[in-house]
Amino acid sequence: MTTGNAPMSALLFSLLLSIVLVADFPGSGLAITKDATLLYLKNLSIQQLASIEVTSVSKTEEKLSDADAAVYVITSEDIRRSGMTSIPEILRMVPGLQVSRIDGNNWAISARGFNAWFADKLLVLVDGRSVYTPLFSGVFWNIQDTLLDDIDRIEVIRGPGATLWGANAVNGVINIITKKAKKTKGGLLKGGGGNIEQGFGAVRYGGKIGTRGYYRAYAKYFNRGAFETKEGRSADDQWHMGRAGFRLDFDLSKESSLTLEGGICDGQTHDRLSPNYLLQVEQPHFQKLTTDYTGGDLLGRWTHRSGSGSSTTFKWYVDRTDWNSNYIKETRDTLDLDFQHSFKVFSRNSIVWGLEYRMYHDNIPRTSYFDFDPKSRINNMFSGFFQDQITIIPEKLDFTIGTKLEHNDFSGFEIQPSGRFRFKPTANQTLWAAISRAVRTPSRADHDMNVLVGSFRTGPVTNVLLYKGNDHFDSEEVVAYEAGYRVVPKKRFSLDISAFYNVYWGLRGLAPSSKASKANFTLPGRTRVIALVLKNQFHENSYGVEVAGTVQLARWWKTSLNYSWLKLRLHTSQQMVGQELDEGNVPENQFSIRSYMDLPWNLQFDTLFFYVDSLRDMNIPSYTRLDIRLGWNPAKDVSVDLKLQNLLDDRHPEYINVGPLVSSQVPRSVYGKVTWKF
Repeated sequence: MTTGNAPMSALLFSLLLSIVLVADFPGSGLAITKDATLLYLKNLSIQQLASIEVTSVSKTEEKLSDADAAVYVITSEDIRRSGMTSIPEILRMVPGLQVSRIDGNNWAISARGFNAWFADKLLVLVDGRSVYTPLFSGVFWNIQDTLLDDIDRIEVIRGPGATLWGANAVNGVINIITKKAKKTKGGLLKGGGGNIEQGFGAVRYGGKIGTRGYYRAYAKYFNRGAFETKEGRSADDQWHMGRAGFRLDFDLSKESSLTLEGGICDGQTHDRLSPNYLLQVEQPHFQKLTTDYTGGDLLGRWTHRSGSGSSTTFKWYVDRTDWNSNYIKETRDTLDLDFQHSFKVFSRNSIVWGLEYRMYHDNIPRTSYFDFDPKSRINNMFSGFFQDQITIIPEKLDFTIGTKLEHNDFSGFEIQPSGRFRFKPTANQTLWAAISRAVRTPSRADHDMNVLVGSFRTGPVTNVLLYKGNDHFDSEEVVAYEAGYRVVPKKRFSLDISAFYNVYWGLRGLAPSSKASKANFTLPGRTRVIALVLKNQFHENSYGVEVAGTVQLARWWKTSLNYSWLKLRLHTSQQMVGQELDEGNVPENQFSIRSYMDLPWNLQFDTLFFYVDSLRDMNIPSYTRLDIRLGWNPAKDVSVDLKLQNLLDDRHPEYINVGPLVSSQVPRSVYGKVTWKF
């Protein structure tokens, strides 16, 4: 672990190295090659970044600088220059997100608090396809993957997005948007390895179909090694996965386009179970957890745009996941049908509305620890939304109102309205404010789960702790108040500030229950079952500030600085079970600096520095992290990367999982990568 002044010394050394390498550049007399100049042109200017078209805020295209929400965009260049090899790690760049690594293949990721292994208040989409699981409510981050070179951008909204995206977009929406096939013509071959990234590779090829179509196909594989526990032993949490996918884009006419994309994956993760969760039932030596997962998805999207500004989109997707471990098993099929229409009325009303149907069918067989009743279930969701952006003063002042009407089989009918105000005092400034209501609908586990979570002995009697679902469990809800200011005063500088105050009701907690006899488990002879049932029993407030700034120090040097401050206030006199509700289990302060430098001789020197506050109730100390990437283009179509991660200590903890898995620590790591485009 880190000792003395090593973190500050390492940081100062990296910054001094940057200054020495580029002292007085480009006026230092160092030769600037044509290829080096091309490297500069790959970087978007501040004004270009502000003009990026985002779609996650209003479901229509609008400039990032004009968005009336706390939205942050990770560009494809950010992804490449970060050197990160997974989507969860890339998300560390977003202000207001809490990204904590539990072990070698699991993360806890949330926005504005309530972080947990299955953080249930953050909706995640890939090209508009929801990857939020209704099993536990949350995201299996170790399954979400694609070829990172194919990601065009990641749009992250902090704050409710339920009016457009529906339930579970309580504290935020992450929309991962891939590139059109037209942008990925030709071939790509990459490979590399290191001490944790033990081996990885990918191949992709794209081209043209006739005069109006484009395609791409890819395959990738990685093998990641195990982390270590705090005692320095292997955590046995290694991970490997293979994935393949494709995308087809067709211009059917000048007004209409069609997209078809899909993928399959096959992987395996390993974990170690905590001794506190080992019940001596049926499998007395069950200490390691192996999970096999396979899946596939297919998505189609038809879009028609008319000259009057009207746009119609019909999207559908099917998704199958098969999750199989010696702890829990699940097979899930999903069908989603989505229609959306946007148009303008006169010159002052921009209207977007839509309808959606989603069906889930699952099968969850009983294991020694989990029993779902019923074990198979079909759940249906019907929804519609309407939003009207009303222009009061053109290019200056507008007001947006809308609501989502949704019905699900667990909590019934839900209404999720919002109102947004936007004022532009000048062309490069935006002030906005919003009030929204959103809900987190019950999951399958909230209603139907029985799970054995631990045991202890009192004399000759074995006491078994049982968590039970509740078929009367209702939706959790939030009313959020937000405001923000965004400015691009000069070509070399931008600033984005947002503040929020959220009020939550009906948060999930556990209360004693006398209905333990219905659980279908085989238990030892002298056993007493202590049952706790899920209920809507907590009330909480949260508030905070998030700041993001970008400075173009020179045409070859760009820096980004992010800061967030967060407070939670739980209102209850009861004993709480559930670490995501406790203010001591989220970082109060987070800070990061990113630096991108384009150097002579086709070199790039990029640094990422993170500071994350302590999680005092988990006994997780604050930590600082420094990553360095050195990139080199020896030829026009060849790049070589060296990535050094977590340089300031040999390893550090980021999260203590209260679930069945043993938490491990994030180690120092290094890997090299070669990419060839042809």
